[in-house]
This record gives sequence, structure tokens and C-alpha cells, in this order.
Amino acid sequence: MKKGLSSILGTVIILVLTLTAGAMLWRTFSGLFSSLSQQSQLQLESANYVDTTAGSYLSVTVRNTGTSSLSITNVTIEKIGSFTWAVTLSPGQQASNVFDVPPEPAGSSYLLVVSAASANGGSAQVSEAIAVTSD
Repeated sequence: MKKGLSSILGTVIILVLTLTAGAMLWRTFSGLFSSLSQQSQLQLESANYVDTTAGSYLSVTVRNTGTSSLSITNVTIEKIGSFTWAVTLSPGQQASNVFDVPPEPAGSSYLLVVSAASANGGSAQVSEAIAVTSD
């Protein structure tokens, strides 16, 4: 009588080892790919710079169109200044804010930039030229 493993038992052991190694590789790389696939995207829904007799204001609405949460850090208007805006947006969520701004002549055009950062180290920016309107 020969002693040793049968060919069926050997095949089962090889199959179990292969499936275990595959599962370990899948778990390692699926976590890596999911963190790399998170996107930071910000969309400017609306922006209005209005100069009235009672004062001037900037109204801004943004939406997080990415797959990771974004913390809006500031709003900048070229040649006017920068304004702090601390709000965190989940994917799909939108936020609005109104800022007091200096009066500017109606028809003047400026570049508006909204900046945000994500928890995974990414960042997003959206910019648009806006014109001052009078009310």
C-alpha cells in the first residue's frame, strides 16, 4: 500500500489556497481602488453680485457633484477680496450663502472663485465671470 494524499484531496487543498489568496488580494486592492476613485467636484449653481441703495451683496449657491464630502473654504472675487465660508457638503448636497461686498458700478465684471477641500486630501474649485447688477 502506498501512503500519501489522493489526487482529489490535493486538488481540494490547492483550490482552497487559491481562493484564499484571491480573496486576500481582492480585499487589499478593492480598498485601494475605492479610495482612488473618489472625486472632488464642485458646481456653481448660481452667483449674483447686486448693488442696491441699501448695500451690496453677493449671493452664491454651490452643489457637490463629486463622490466625496467637500468643505468649502472660501469665496474669492478678483480685485475685490476673499470671504470665508465654512460649510461641509456631502455628495449631492448644495449650500447657499450671502456675503456683504463693497459697492461696484453696475455692469462691472469680475471672476468669482469658490474653493473647497476634501477629507481625502483632494480639492475642488469652480470659477465663473459675474457681472454686477443694480436693483
